[in-house]
Amino acid sequence: MDGLLLPLLIAATVAMTSIGVWQLASVFLDKERRKLTERLSTDGRFDPIAASARAIKIQIDSGDIPSLLSRSAFFNELHRNLALTLPGMSLVKFLSISAGLAALMGLIMLLVSVSILPAAGAAAGGAYLPFFLLNFKRNRRSKALNDQLPEALDFLSRALKAGHSLSTGLQMMADELPDPLASEIRQCYDQHSLGQPLDDALKDLSARIESTDFAFFITAVLIQRQTGGDLSEVLRNISGMIRQRVRLHQQVKAKTAEGRFTGYIMVAFPVVMFFIASALNPEYGQILLHTPAGLKMIGIAFGLQVAGLLAIRKITTVKV
Repeated sequence: MDGLLLPLLIAATVAMTSIGVWQLASVFLDKERRKLTERLSTDGRFDPIAASARAIKIQIDSGDIPSLLSRSAFFNELHRNLALTLPGMSLVKFLSISAGLAALMGLIMLLVSVSILPAAGAAAGGAYLPFFLLNFKRNRRSKALNDQLPEALDFLSRALKAGHSLSTGLQMMADELPDPLASEIRQCYDQHSLGQPLDDALKDLSARIESTDFAFFITAVLIQRQTGGDLSEVLRNISGMIRQRVRLHQQVKAKTAEGRFTGYIMVAFPVVMFFIASALNPEYGQILLHTPAGLKMIGIAFGLQVAGLLAIRKITTVKV
């Protein structure tokens, strides 16, 4: 067991570092979010940082973030994600947890390997672990919001058809729908009740949810408020379109299931074969587990496996 501890720590470090680099690159290359913000901007000069701060002004206090960190767009975005995903977690506490995990994993790797390079890699993996969990929870929240949206639009359409105003319909959605969508709608209604124009409150709602389907809904409402028309019918059409997109996404996911399953098998096969060979002949894996060159080869191989899995995931992920 002691002989497997070091390669497992190296493998975990390489995996966390690879995933971190991949997600950081995806953030910088994400053009869809910028298109949505430009589409929802009425004057063509949409400021995402200002919109983010305005969108969460009821949920959080701006004094929670230190003035030194508030100068960085990265920490402002992190503060916003924490406020939306983990409301009870402050930015300083989150960064302290990340630093603590980095120090702990780096110290453990340093004691095991007596080498600076693996310890630095382990520290980087430990520092990224809270960010990985935050992104995971944020994505799960976004999926829950998207799943609730068609029923919410049908609910609002029926409320408008019954003669209620848009603001009253939003209040009814906040009271009747389940979380997390109900809490977001309630915040939008509270902002409007406290004096913010409804158009601005809806834009802030779209900035918080960050969904293409939800952006269609907000855009339709904003256009209808300027030009007039039957908003109830428009909402029913958007709800049907979203359901068709979900159905198409499920069909695409079913078509690409074979490629994803093949990738999982290709990643798991070398690991399974190594353990089988080591069980049949314990001396077979001693060179890999107990020599510096072998440990480096394990780390490189695991990093390449993770890179291949991410590449296959990128190829088999089709945006609908």
